[in-house]
Amino acid sequence: MQEESGQYEFDKVPRQPLPMNISRRRLWSAMISEIRVTTRAVGGTPVYQLSDLGAQPDEKLAGIIPVVAPGCKITVVEGHVCGQLSKAAETTQLFPLQSPALQVFNLFNGLTRLDEAAAQLADKTGWDPERSFAYTRGLFLWLILNGICLPKNEY
Repeated sequence: MQEESGQYEFDKVPRQPLPMNISRRRLWSAMISEIRVTTRAVGGTPVYQLSDLGAQPDEKLAGIIPVVAPGCKITVVEGHVCGQLSKAAETTQLFPLQSPALQVFNLFNGLTRLDEAAAQLADKTGWDPERSFAYTRGLFLWLILNGICLPKNEY
């Protein structure tokens, strides 16, 4: 959602643990994710909780491969990209079609690393690499908070 300043919530994701507020409709899938994380950690694979991603340095986030959450439906409504969680009645407006976020979001395909998506954004916009990565990071973490995306290679 855009504010009067022209910024979106993903432009302002802080560098701290993410406040993972789980709604009733997402409780079951959140519990399954936590079980998977615990199982991988017990097996010796280093993993992070989703809430920990906001506090990770860019170097650790760079190799993460974003993917749209299973069952999430992505649509375009009145010039905005919207997401609808599995079994949810309402959609969430994510960003306008003309936003640089669309290019980045299209790279959250389960194949492209976060740093690669940021590099492609820098090429398209002329932004410096730091700004492009900060924007890409913010979009990814904001989409995690909204249940739209997950890190493919961590969970």
